[in-house]
Amino acid sequence: MKYFTIIALILSFNSFANVFEKINCASYEPTKYLNKTVLKGTVKSEVTEVGVKEFLESTQNDSKPRIWKLELLDRATGKYKKSFPRSSPYSDEKTAIEHQIIQPHVVINLGKKSITGSNNGEFGGELLLIDENDKITLIERMNVKDIFEMPFGLVVTSGLAHLSWNYGDIHFINSDFEIEKLYSLVGMPVSTWHLESGALLINSYPSSSQVLTKNGYMKRVQCIVNKAN
Repeated sequence: MKYFTIIALILSFNSFANVFEKINCASYEPTKYLNKTVLKGTVKSEVTEVGVKEFLESTQNDSKPRIWKLELLDRATGKYKKSFPRSSPYSDEKTAIEHQIIQPHVVINLGKKSITGSNNGEFGGELLLIDENDKITLIERMNVKDIFEMPFGLVVTSGLAHLSWNYGDIHFINSDFEIEKLYSLVGMPVSTWHLESGALLINSYPSSSQVLTKNGYMKRVQCIVNKAN
């Protein structure tokens, strides 16, 4: 009886897999994305107890009080400094300031504005807007995998696969540079690129694929050729 149960499960899985449309997924071609720069994302951190009082006072004087500050260091690469208070690693019951120098791994140029994405695994990431005056605005805290242009606007893939977690999402960036979730993915996005049709292929961890059509619909697919970038 156990043997027949196993056979039935295998057949059901095969039948379910055949439901997905089989397509030629081709491969990632960097030359298609001239307004996008892909870099090696890095984070360098320094913690100091100097200037804590001044930092805290300056954040309260902002028009929108917050506990962190962002400063652009290099517009071309989107490198920036993020500063925020934390408990001191040097003294008990004291506050320190952590300064992180963050190199985003993806930068998309929108003329006078740019959008950057960083991904630091279980430690999070950020989707940022850089305006024409080099001011940085946080759009959303998220593990950004990639950013793409679609006929209906910009979309962002994000997610995380860590320990028991494996999730992914795709968001739309509206004209006000706010994000709206479009769909949950079947897992963390591993690689993404445009197909010849203009649709967006998203390969998720560990081995599933889906397509976002030019009209904004999502469907599961099975790749005949599936090369990660």
